[in-house]
Amino acid sequence: MLKFLKSNSPIYYFVLSGTLIPLFVFNHYYTNAESELIWPILNLIKTNKIALYLIYSCIIFITSLRINLIINKSIFFEKSNYSSGILYLFFMGLSGMVHLAILPAIGNLFVVFSLENFFKIFRNKPCKIEIFNASCFLILSCFFYAYNIFLFPILWLVLYFIRPFNWREYLMPIIALIFISVYLLPFGYFNNYLNNWSTIWWNYSKINNLNNFIEWGFLLFSICIGLLIGLSTLIFTFIKSNNRYKKIAWVILSLFFLCLIQLILSKLYLNIQYPLLFTLLLPLSILLANSILNSKYSWLVGSYLVILVIVKLIISFVL
Repeated sequence: MLKFLKSNSPIYYFVLSGTLIPLFVFNHYYTNAESELIWPILNLIKTNKIALYLIYSCIIFITSLRINLIINKSIFFEKSNYSSGILYLFFMGLSGMVHLAILPAIGNLFVVFSLENFFKIFRNKPCKIEIFNASCFLILSCFFYAYNIFLFPILWLVLYFIRPFNWREYLMPIIALIFISVYLLPFGYFNNYLNNWSTIWWNYSKINNLNNFIEWGFLLFSICIGLLIGLSTLIFTFIKSNNRYKKIAWVILSLFFLCLIQLILSKLYLNIQYPLLFTLLLPLSILLANSILNSKYSWLVGSYLVILVIVKLIISFVL
C-alpha cells in the first residue's frame, strides 16, 4: 500500500505536491467562502486572501522540499527518498486550517533550517557556528510563531546528546538571542511591529476552532497512533545502527517531545487551540517516513494514512 512513498524518484514528489497543495487550498476556500475567518497574518501585511493562499502554498512547498534535502544529506535513511516531505504536505493539508497555518508554517521553515544545522554537528569537530546559526533560526521562528519558544531547550539537548561538554558552545544560544535582539527589537519597536506581534499572539489565544470533543479526540488519538508506529520502527533501527545514526535520531526525538510539550502546555495553560499542532508535524513526518522505509510492516503506515483521511472526511462533512 502506497509503495510510491518508498520511491527515490523526484517525479512522484513534484506530481503529488502539485496535486495536494491546490486541492487542499481549494477545499479550504470552498468550505469557508462565506465564513468570517480570522487571518492573523493580516496584522502584518495588508493584502487579499488569494495572495495569502499563494504565500501558504509556497511556504509549505519550500519547507517540504527542504525537509527532503536535509534528510537525504544525512545518514538517517539508507537511500534518497521524498516521503518525509510528502507526509508533511499531507498532514498540513489534512489540517484544513490555512487561515491559521500561514504564520506557523513560516515558523516551521525556520525550524527546518535549525534542524539542518543540527545535522552538521559532529562529536569531533567544533560546532559553535552551527549552534549559533541554529539558535538564530529558532529565534526567528518565534517571531512568526511565538509558541516555538517551547522548542528552545533543543539547542542544549542536541549538545548533550552529540557533543562532549564545552561551556562555550552552551553559551552560543544566549549570544544568538542577544545578537537578534540588538537588531530586531529596536526595528520592531520603532516600526510598531512589536505591537502587531503581540496582537497576533493574543488573537491565537482567542481562537476556538477545536473545542469540539470529537475533533480533539481524533487529533490526540491520531498523534498517539502515529507516535507508536514511528517510535516502534525507530527503536528497531536504533538498536542495530551506528553512533552517527543514533545522534540524528536523538535530534528528531528531542524535537518531537518538545513539540508534544508545546501542544500540551499551550492547551492546558494558555487555552491555545489547533495551530500548535503544526510544529509537531515536522518530526512526525520524519518518524513515519522512517517506518515506511524500514519497517517490516510498512502497510501499517499506509493503512494509518488512509484511515486518517476517511475519519477526517466523516468528521468534516457528516458529523
